[in-house]
Amino acid sequence: MTRPNRTRVEGLATGRAFALPQHHLRDLADFRLVTDDQIAAAQRVLARDAHTLAEGAGAAALAAVLTDPDRFAGRTIAVVCTGGNASPAELADLAT
Repeated sequence: MTRPNRTRVEGLATGRAFALPQHHLRDLADFRLVTDDQIAAAQRVLARDAHTLAEGAGAAALAAVLTDPDRFAGRTIAVVCTGGNASPAELADLAT
């Protein structure tokens, strides 16, 4: 399946799903959809509260938690923050 990219988050802008990872992850992972604005908000939280710079793709998991906190309330969870490839323009946008 292919579709046009409609995201500012370069690390997530694949435009298509690949069969092998989808096959393995479908039974193991809980996929959540978040917007670019929610990802940017998560980047700001990481920068402000954890003193961690993350590219958009690296902040996407935190965006899912912040967007639906009741889903995760009372549970012990780990949020993996990956990616240090944020462009200077992306980092500048965090200040807005």
